[in-house]
Amino acid sequence: MLNQLLAIKKRREGRLRQQIAVGNQRYEHLQHSLVSLDEERKTLQQAWLLLVQEGKGKLARDKLHVIQRELEARFQRDKALEEEIANVKAECEAWLVEKEKLQQRIQQSRIVQEKLTFIIDEGIDAH
Repeated sequence: MLNQLLAIKKRREGRLRQQIAVGNQRYEHLQHSLVSLDEERKTLQQAWLLLVQEGKGKLARDKLHVIQRELEARFQRDKALEEEIANVKAECEAWLVEKEKLQQRIQQSRIVQEKLTFIIDEGIDAH
């Protein structure tokens, strides 16, 4: 019976380790997304500045309206990127907290397994 309990604990530890591996892959994906979002935002901001430079001085009314619409569209995209970046960072932080909990559960499982192994090896009666 103790051997069965030990086998269950080992399978549970394996599942926890698998959860960590999957989570780590997701975290890496999020980190790459974060880098690309930051790059896109920087590119957008540079384009925004160039558009503002173009709008300096006297402009015809129709050209001014075109520039205003473009600035508004880029402003909205910048806000969307800012929100998306914040969401990705929050998801990364949540994963790190969850990973710590999983690692603690693995440690606890290892301790129980060591105790069970000792009991089985020593032939101590569990009753």
